[in-house]
Amino acid sequence: MADESKALTKALEWVVEIDPPAIIASVKAEREKYPDVSNRKLAEKAFSSARWKATSIGFATGLPANPWTAVPAATLDVAVTLRTEVAAVARAAVIYDENFFDDDDAKWELLIPIFGLNVGSQALREFGIRGGMGVTRAAIKKYLSKETLKQFKKIMLKYFGIKVTQKGVITKTLPVIGGLIGGGWNYIEVGRVRKRAISYLESV
Repeated sequence: MADESKALTKALEWVVEIDPPAIIASVKAEREKYPDVSNRKLAEKAFSSARWKATSIGFATGLPANPWTAVPAATLDVAVTLRTEVAAVARAAVIYDENFFDDDDAKWELLIPIFGLNVGSQALREFGIRGGMGVTRAAIKKYLSKETLKQFKKIMLKYFGIKVTQKGVITKTLPVIGGLIGGGWNYIEVGRVRKRAISYLESV
C-alpha cells in the first residue's frame, strides 16, 4: 500500500510538471496570429489536440487489458491523460490571465477544474471556509497558500487514486473492449474538463 501511494505521488508530481515560459510564449504567438479571436475560442482550441491525444492513450493502454496489468495500465492512462489536460488547462489559464504563473504554486491550481469543482468545495471546507462562498478562482487562490498547499495535494492525490481505481476496474480488464471504452472515456472526459476549465477561469 505504501509503495502504491508513493507511485501515485510521483505520478501526480509528474502530471503537473509544465513549462510556463513556453506556454506563455506560445499563447502570445497565437494571439498575434489571431488578434480578433475571443478568449473562449482560443481556450476551446487548446483542448482540441488534447482530446485526441487522451483518446489515443486510453485506447492503447486498454487493448492488452487483463486483471494483472489493470492497475499499472490505469495509472499510466490516468497520468498521461491528466498531464495532457493540465497542459491544455495551463494554456487556457494564460489565455485568460497572462500573469497566471506569477505564483510558483499556480500549477496545482490547474487540477481544480480537471478533478471537478466538488474538489474545490472540499478544499475550501478543509481550509475552514463554510458556506456562503462560491468555488471561484478568487476563493481558491485566496486560501491556496504555502500553509494549505500540503493539504490540497493530499486531496488531489485522493482523487487521483480514485480515478486510477475506476479506470483499472472498468477499462483495463477486458482486452480490446477495454481499449474502446478507455478511448471513449477519455474523449468525453477532456470535453468535460474543457467546459469546467473555461467556467472556472471565467469565475474570477
